[in-house]
Amino acid sequence: MDKNKKAKLKASKGRHAAKAKAESEAQSARPPVEIGADGRASAAARSPEPGETISPDPGAVPVQIQEQPFVLADTGKRPGKRGRKVLKAFGILLGSIAGLAVIAYAAGCFYFADRFFPNTVIGDFDVSLQTTAEAQETLQAGLADYRIKVEGQGLSFELGAQDAGLTLDGDEILAKALGDGHMWTWPFELQKHHDESDKLSAEFSETSLDGAVRQRVEAFNEDATPPEDATVGYADDAKKFQVVPEKLGTALDPDAVVEAVGNAMASMAPKATVGADSLLKPPILSDDPALAAACDDANALMAADFTLTTGGTQAAAVGPDQISSWIVFDENLEASLDEGLMIAWIEELAAGFNTVGSERTFTRPDGKVVTVAGGTYGWSVDHDTLLTVVRDGVAGGQTGEVEIPVFQSAAFYAGAGQRDWAGYVDVDLSEQYARFYDNNDNVIWETAIITGVPNAEKATPAGVYYVTTKASPTTLNTYEGKKEPKKTVVQYWMPFVGNVIGLHDAWWQPGFGGTMYRDGYGSHGCVNLPSAKAQELYGMLGIGDVVVVHW
Repeated sequence: MDKNKKAKLKASKGRHAAKAKAESEAQSARPPVEIGADGRASAAARSPEPGETISPDPGAVPVQIQEQPFVLADTGKRPGKRGRKVLKAFGILLGSIAGLAVIAYAAGCFYFADRFFPNTVIGDFDVSLQTTAEAQETLQAGLADYRIKVEGQGLSFELGAQDAGLTLDGDEILAKALGDGHMWTWPFELQKHHDESDKLSAEFSETSLDGAVRQRVEAFNEDATPPEDATVGYADDAKKFQVVPEKLGTALDPDAVVEAVGNAMASMAPKATVGADSLLKPPILSDDPALAAACDDANALMAADFTLTTGGTQAAAVGPDQISSWIVFDENLEASLDEGLMIAWIEELAAGFNTVGSERTFTRPDGKVVTVAGGTYGWSVDHDTLLTVVRDGVAGGQTGEVEIPVFQSAAFYAGAGQRDWAGYVDVDLSEQYARFYDNNDNVIWETAIITGVPNAEKATPAGVYYVTTKASPTTLNTYEGKKEPKKTVVQYWMPFVGNVIGLHDAWWQPGFGGTMYRDGYGSHGCVNLPSAKAQELYGMLGIGDVVVVHW
């Protein structure tokens, strides 16, 4: 270093040293602080603080000292001895607190290692703050008192633990429940609710439970409505076969009830609810594909739709409504036409349509109500041909109108028991009078008559007949217990019962009407007419015309 630089360095050090010395002397020159009797420092005793007014003499003028900013210089020096003591004490305190916290935490972990937290339940059992041994006693005591109420769908009964052979594996249940406790986090678990019900798992004797429940369900089912299978049925509004849904009824499925009770008892629930899903279900449900296939097959058999007529009048209809009644299903739900049912229907139709000999009621034009049965006139159906017509029509999808095949017809068809003729000869046995009505029910001929003797052998038979033939003249053969008949010639012969009984002239009778038929003048069954009236009628009456004989 050169001389000039050394000189400058010395000068600088000298200035700093002089300044420090002057500050030290000034500090030493300040008078000491004196405390008066009133506890206040006198003016001579202390230097004024920044911003403070000092009055050394009561009469002196106060002098205001300006406040100077105070700056704490960072000297880089360590705390003093007293500061180190404070820090040491604070450290010891923190350590003590930490130690106590560790001890408390460890104690808590130890305490809850085999003890349940507060607010802990297992099912209906409160095991809060209990050890596993205490909780075991709680579970076993609860098992001894356990009963379950079974209710729903009209069923109601109770079972006890003994009825079902119910047992608990307390060690396993409590071990699982305690394992969820997390003893290491016990400070945070104290305020939580702990539901360990899912760990409660009871075991029961399937045989005991099944027997106890099934017995009660079967007794209940004795008065319950059994379920009905889904089936195939004809819908009148839709005119086709449709699936008819199953009906559940009120009977219960024992297996379903056993399962519901078993599930509830497994968690030792106080109640088992029997819901609608426990109703006994029928074997065949509406979603069975076989039912839909059966509907399709049956509907294919009902393509026909025709009417059976006679004389232009509809007598019956053969369409879906009627055909559906002939369709049957076998055990495999295969549809077919039952010919026996078809024949029975045809016979019933014929019985109502066949009017020959049937009882018919009508009102005569003069107002007399007449009921008559028997005779040979009316409709007579050809059963065999009609069966063929109907069978072939159904098989071929027949439509339109089909005439009913008959052996014999009438003027028209008005239904069973009704008049089915137009103009006719009315023979009134009670009045002993005969009238001929035209098709408009006007009397165009009439006369008094004599009919057969009213006994079993000679009475004129009642009924609705038709004229079978005409003859003029002819000989009547009358057998009266003799080998040779009595022969009588008549001019006008109009038979209506075969060729045996008919209307004819009786020139030998002394009179007609009244009670002569039972006073010894009665015929052998024929209707005796005055000769002139017989002649008139003979000219008016044709073969096939109707003759109604009645009382």
